Amino acid sequence: MTAPASANAEVWISAASPLLVYSPSRNDVNSWNQIDGHGSQYHGSDKFTVGLDSFYFTNIRFFYTSPPSYQLQIGLDGKLQAGSPSTESTDLTSTFGAHSARLECSCTDCGPEKSNNFVFSGIMALTQVVNKGTALNATLDDTSSEITYSGFQSTSASKSTIQAIQKGSFYGKTISYTSTSGAAASFSFQGSAIYIFGMTGPEFGAFNINIDSIDFGIYNASTTLTTYDTLLFFTTYLDSDQKHQMSITNQNDGLLLALDYIVYTKSDIQGTATSAPSVSTATAVFPSQGSVEIPSRNSGDNAGAVIGGILGTLAGLFAIWLWWKYYQWKKAGGMGSFLAALCGGFKKKKEAKKEENKFHLWPMVWARPKYAT
Repeated sequence: MTAPASANAEVWISAASPLLVYSPSRNDVNSWNQIDGHGSQYHGSDKFTVGLDSFYFTNIRFFYTSPPSYQLQIGLDGKLQAGSPSTESTDLTSTFGAHSARLECSCTDCGPEKSNNFVFSGIMALTQVVNKGTALNATLDDTSSEITYSGFQSTSASKSTIQAIQKGSFYGKTISYTSTSGAAASFSFQGSAIYIFGMTGPEFGAFNINIDSIDFGIYNASTTLTTYDTLLFFTTYLDSDQKHQMSITNQNDGLLLALDYIVYTKSDIQGTATSAPSVSTATAVFPSQGSVEIPSRNSGDNAGAVIGGILGTLAGLFAIWLWWKYYQWKKAGGMGSFLAALCGGFKKKKEAKKEENKFHLWPMVWARPKYAT
């Protein structure tokens, strides 16, 4: 389905996000190691996949570091194509709509004893967040009065008795959490896109998302390392004219669900459906989305190549000009310093003084016939 011109957003989905599906599971210690910066390192020897299911986007990019011994296949909606281990990222583009993206990798000479392992950093998705006008983002801290909790408690890092929370840094300096199955957080909003940020870690479990009485799915926040400011859930293409009711429900008794803040996107209602996407852009990383450094897109690399080409051309022209000035200097006699001549002009070669006709003879006397000896 083709989307009309609208506001777009780049959404960073780190390797720790519950939105991603791993096979084998990312909690399988025989296959994956989670590393600082929300990345996942694969040290197994079997084929593995990382996928994103039923996600609205027009362009998606996988970020990874892969040794040459790995064979990559990457594709959309079940159609895979060969990827290059040397590129460290792969772009996939389609018309706006709900797509599934997958990275599949295998290696014939890999395993836990190998020093160079595949590292998956995350996915950057370009998506539409409003279908007209300019996107406006509204942020709700976890302690907002607009959120209704059942079975949750809110705390700061310094006052928490949970070690994982004590080490965290949170938006608004607070976090709301539960370890009770069935505990829920609910709120209403009017907008077309919604983001939920929170924690993942070994002590965390699964949660359910429900919007307007429709279950969007169960997502797993369990990871081998604790992460903060992680995108737990995102969806777009909601009816912007409707007020939506959303709930987040913990699924596992004794396992944590922690919410930091929520962002929803709405239109300013002043634009039209023909507004240019280039001026209607929303930034969807709120406020920092963890310590991971999000790699830039190809546009920066292309700009660098263009600038480098221009500078190289100017350097070549300068070298030709400098050679031409040197040639002129030598032709003029090469007197003095070339640098001084370049900055202050060339010294002209002195012309030989013409011998005067001291005897005032007639011209025919001065001339000698060709047969004279």
